[in-house]
Amino acid sequence: MQAFLTALVEQMAGTPPTQRLRLSFAQSLPPLPADPDRLERVLVNLLGNALKYSDAPAEVLVHSSCAGGFVAIVITDRGVGIPRQELPHVFERCCRGKNGGRQDGLGLGLYITALLVRAHGGRIEVESELGKGSVFRVFLPCA
Repeated sequence: MQAFLTALVEQMAGTPPTQRLRLSFAQSLPPLPADPDRLERVLVNLLGNALKYSDAPAEVLVHSSCAGGFVAIVITDRGVGIPRQELPHVFERCCRGKNGGRQDGLGLGLYITALLVRAHGGRIEVESELGKGSVFRVFLPCA
């Protein structure tokens, strides 16, 4: 997982401002029985959103760890945040929050991300506070 995330961030270099991404890992992570292309799509979407909705120089933190048979990938930004009333709907199809008005999109990214995570037997969660940022957690079962 460490090598996968590191390579992904290097591959993304230059698209959004990836120099703001900070990676950290638990000492050792087990392999994931995940489709690498689908996992890449999940992470590119979450990382892209975190960078898009938080302005420089704010860092986006990415941490991975393992517990209870799952690898957790946690993405934390200090961006605009999501209003509390919108949180239950962020993974719904065509959901575009009021804060999303400042960016282009169809409201499908988080919907597709959630579908892909569930297809791998995992789950996705979000915590957010308006004006303070968001934390997205992806839990994927270990091999």
